[in-house]
Amino acid sequence: MNPQMRLGGPVLRVMNLQLELAYYRKFGMQPIRKFRKDGHEIIELVIGVEDNLVPQIDNPHILTLMHDPEASRPHQKSAGLFHFAILTSDRKSLAATFVSLVNQGVKFAGFADHLVSESLYLQDPEDNGIEIYCDRPREEWQFDKNGHVQMDTIALNLESLLSELYHDEDDMVTRNSPSYLRPFPRGGTIGHIHLKVTNLATSTDFYREILGFDLMQSMQGASFLSVEGYHHRLALNTWLSRGGISLMGTEAGLEHFTIHISDKEFYKHTLTSIRKSSTYRISSSEVMVIDPDGIRMMLNYNGR
Repeated sequence: MNPQMRLGGPVLRVMNLQLELAYYRKFGMQPIRKFRKDGHEIIELVIGVEDNLVPQIDNPHILTLMHDPEASRPHQKSAGLFHFAILTSDRKSLAATFVSLVNQGVKFAGFADHLVSESLYLQDPEDNGIEIYCDRPREEWQFDKNGHVQMDTIALNLESLLSELYHDEDDMVTRNSPSYLRPFPRGGTIGHIHLKVTNLATSTDFYREILGFDLMQSMQGASFLSVEGYHHRLALNTWLSRGGISLMGTEAGLEHFTIHISDKEFYKHTLTSIRKSSTYRISSSEVMVIDPDGIRMMLNYNGR
């Protein structure tokens, strides 16, 4: 995948805006912009505004909530969002985020060690999946002879993770010490988007051939697609949705996510591929692309 391409945060279509907003405030997310579009109230959220952790210029917001009280609940077997993943800067930040959320009564859906990363899993009040994770150093990643990164799902060693907060007496952090134990104390970015699809081969081909992603690993009903050799920026699975239902566009859940492109020639090349092979809508500097399951993504050219 072209190095001048990156993922933006998802837009979630939510039925109860205030309930969702209150939930994400526990993550340290704060609104930076509120507006109306096509009759919907929309709120953009970033991490760390109150602590002057200004979001990076190339990642202006991490999540957008779009209020639609008339949205339908998605079918259990429908395509859509499996989870969006927030990447922390280091292991200590992941540990601090875990303790902070526990202290606020947030319930976790699971924990996992994926060899290349360590992850916490949650579901928001409308069952949108969330992963919070940190990467292991790239020099520790293992690759097979075909260049595919080695990944797995094994039990997360929470005791080891929490030990990051207790290295020595001078650096000790306790549950009564708020100076570090807050969600995302060093900020966070969107690490990847994980989608539910109805046909793994069809969707994998779409994202590889039309949008230029590289296949990094395929296993157990899932494909992991790469940007610049990263373990994955986009994941697809059919664990619950194989042979299921494509999106109609009015369901609660993922409204769309964004792919930002800053290389003009690559953007033009991608547009050519899209025009030949997929459903799309073009407006000014953005292109709305619709994948084989009705999942929408916005291509945004932000070059200078």
